[in-house]
Amino acid sequence: MSIESLILCAVTMMGVSGAHTLTPPDFDRWNYPFNATPGSRSVGSTFSAYGSEYDFDNRDGQVLLGWLTSDVVDAGWPAFAYDVTACTVTVTIASDDVPYDPTQDAPATYMDGGDDTDEGRPTVLSAVGFRNGWDAFTFGDDGAFGSTDAGARNCYAADFDAQGQLRDISNSLTEGFQPNVFAVASSNAVAPGEVMPQFTVLTFEVDVTDEHIQCWLRQGVAQGLVEFMVTSLHSASEPGSGGGGVWPDWVLAEHALVGMGLIDAATITLTVDLVEPSGVPGDINGDGLVGIDDLLELLSNYGPCPCCASDLDGSGVVDVDDLLTLIGGWTS
Repeated sequence: MSIESLILCAVTMMGVSGAHTLTPPDFDRWNYPFNATPGSRSVGSTFSAYGSEYDFDNRDGQVLLGWLTSDVVDAGWPAFAYDVTACTVTVTIASDDVPYDPTQDAPATYMDGGDDTDEGRPTVLSAVGFRNGWDAFTFGDDGAFGSTDAGARNCYAADFDAQGQLRDISNSLTEGFQPNVFAVASSNAVAPGEVMPQFTVLTFEVDVTDEHIQCWLRQGVAQGLVEFMVTSLHSASEPGSGGGGVWPDWVLAEHALVGMGLIDAATITLTVDLVEPSGVPGDINGDGLVGIDDLLELLSNYGPCPCCASDLDGSGVVDVDDLLTLIGGWTS
């Protein structure tokens, strides 16, 4: 990674906010079952197989993006030690025939006879899930895609359901739900409904106020790798829904113009607070003691609490086990 492509806006220190911009991605891959050159293509397409005769995922063409963050933010601390106060991802479109749509469309608009009142289809950013023994580090740019059957790929676009559980959104239309995406792609350079010029840059403003998205980001920074999936439900062919078989191609790091410095591959900008824990078992507020303030904090967070300092055993839930740990470490 060149100095020009890695901009360090600040150094993360204890309790000090740091903004970091990273480009190109360390991993960017067209996550498509019939892609024979994963990790080495110039573009990756997003589109849908919904309405086709094949048993493929609704979100058939997906694009995986991942950045190694440990060079700019110390990894290895508990996830609760990090606070991501801002996260922005940008992508560049290589197509020149795709209408711009910055809003999610209701699932009914993709059905036969469904009425989509705005031109185009949105592109969304989401979490990433893995199955069959794969994880973010082992899958990378060249891990095996897996089965082409719907709901079976090794790496997939995901969200968090109402219970905070990671959920595969690859077949959200077939399964009848609207995904809780991290962000919808937007641009100030083109009006909704207009065709996006080639190499338009679109931005995903990640909702860091959502507790599950915040936890996803914290866990990524803690392990030193933050990943996302880009998907859309543009129709890839007729018959199908979504209009005309026009879908977006997204610039990947291997694009020749990226190498020439004329356009950008996907970029992430993170603003992170790191407050190092005291290391004292049961110390929730970080003052090096375990006492009434910690107890009150734990009780106020009782129940599901993603990446919460009160979740002393890391189970995702603040419960009696955490309470017993706190009492066992009581110092004042």
